[in-house]
Formats: sequence, structure tokens, C-alpha cells
Amino acid sequence: MRRILPVAPDYYTENDQDGKINLTTKENFEYLYRSARKYAGLAGVELPFHKTKENPRINIINLYKAVDAIFPEHVNMETRGGRLYFCIYRFHDWPDYKLFWIPLDFTEKLPEKLKRIALEFVRRFALHHGIQDVTETAYYEMAVDYMEGYGSYNEEATAGEIRRNANLAKTYEKGRVYHILKRMGKRKFCIDLEGEIQKYHTKKNRELELLKLIAEGMEFISSDSPGIMQYYYDWAYEESPDYNPLGLDVQIMLTYSINDEMTSEMESYFNSDCQESYAITPVTALYLTPETDRLFTMDDFPERLCKWLDRFIRLVSNNL
Repeated sequence: MRRILPVAPDYYTENDQDGKINLTTKENFEYLYRSARKYAGLAGVELPFHKTKENPRINIINLYKAVDAIFPEHVNMETRGGRLYFCIYRFHDWPDYKLFWIPLDFTEKLPEKLKRIALEFVRRFALHHGIQDVTETAYYEMAVDYMEGYGSYNEEATAGEIRRNANLAKTYEKGRVYHILKRMGKRKFCIDLEGEIQKYHTKKNRELELLKLIAEGMEFISSDSPGIMQYYYDWAYEESPDYNPLGLDVQIMLTYSINDEMTSEMESYFNSDCQESYAITPVTALYLTPETDRLFTMDDFPERLCKWLDRFIRLVSNNL
């Protein structure tokens, strides 16, 4: 899918068979027009547009302006397989540039049964939403290189600092942290998660809070729950950007700790990228076709997930 500017000259795209093909054709205009007219009819509004005898490019430009004017949603014009489409979309309420990195180190302080419950829940959560761990990112590659060569990057570093950072890099690369993170993609920690949650009893307030949040979080991994990555839409897509946008896949990740030097270093790279690009936040989008039979709607799943994630991460990061 490519986003195109509606006021561009004739727009060409690559074709595997014939090289470049022109997209601003009469056929593509007619498809856009039928799509817009069908959706305007569903919305009960009149499409303020009249075809002219000008070339298709001018008609496409004016049709885009008409669609953008009458519908409350944002509008992009995009291409798929050599055909132009209108895409209408809205942003969900989601914080810009906020990291939802889910730590695992909190589980080490828990009783064995509760530890398995927590780890199994996080494992299922990551699987359901397609969440990677931090070691699968370019941020990690840069951070581990920095930690391993700490003395080279910091002339005033002490021998103790160099050794401590090298040891931390080692445990991420092939030690304890490595095995903990990779274990999350393997076998279950317990079979009957729901049953284990109900059977676990404690009088400790923090453990009760954790169990309550896990129980609430079960709705976000149910069979009929969407995955947060389904709301990924790059509304300002460029084919070859100077800097890639910050996707949901790096904003929501598994990490070992949010308090160690490795994570702090990765976060600094993320913050640096924030100065150069934009963050992808959840979006609901609808591509219009002549067969579209429903109006645009959006749920509040990302908003509810965001609030729950914030509460969960604050609890498990705050001396559980």
C-alpha cells in the first residue's frame, strides 16, 4: 500500500511486468468516484462534485477535495495493485512517544505459583498481540555494542563501570536475561491459567493487586479480542523516508527490566528517534470501494488496553 499526494502530477508506480504504470487514469478515477458516491449515499450526504472534461488527474484532485470536505474522518488516497483507493481513518486516543515496555524481573520476587501465573499471562499477552522482546530491535544492537565497548566510548570510565556494563551485556547476549526472554516464546508455564488464578489465595495487598490486574487483563487475550497490531496504520507513509516512524512494535515490547542500564540506553535511542520522526499510534481505517456496505465505526479497544497497560506496568515496576 502506498499513500500518494492528491495534488501531484500524473502518478506512476512500479509494475513487475511493464515497468512504470500511470495511476491517474480514467479507470482509476471512475473507481474512486463510484467508491465515494457509494459511501456518500450510505452517509446520507450529497457528494459535492461534478465531473468535468478535464483530464483524469484534475478530476481525481477535485474528487479528493470533495471527499475530504464532507466526511469527518481523515482521508488518504492510496494505491494497491495498480488501483487507487480512498482510505478514511481516525486516530485512537493514545499517548505519543510513550513506551509500554513490560518487564519480567518482577516475577523473580513472587512465590512460585504466582510467578508461573504472571509469566504465563505475559507469555499469552505477548503472543496474542504479536509483541516482540527488546533484543529483537536495532535499539538493542546499538545498546549492547555500547555496553560491551563502554570503555572505548567513555574515556573516564572506571574499571568497575567497564566490568559492570560488560557483564550486563553478557547476560543479555547469552546469560540469564537471554534465557528468560527467549523462554517467553516457548512452552506454557501453566496449562489452566484461569483456574490457577481462581485457586491462588493470598493476603498480601500487592499480590492481590497483581491478581486483579491479571484477571482484568484476560479480556485482552480472549479469543474474540483484537490484537493491538491490527490498529497499525502509517497515515503519513513514505516509500523511502529519511527516518522510519516509530511503530507500535517498538512502543510495546517485553523487556527484562525497565530500570537497568541496558534498557535506559535503548530508551535513549528511542527518544533520539522521536526528534527525527513520528510515532505510529493506533488507528482505525476503512478502505472505500464501490461495494462498501457499512459506515466507518471504531471501537475503544486501544484506549482500554492503554489504560490497563499503564496500570499493570506501574504496579510491576514499583517494588511489587
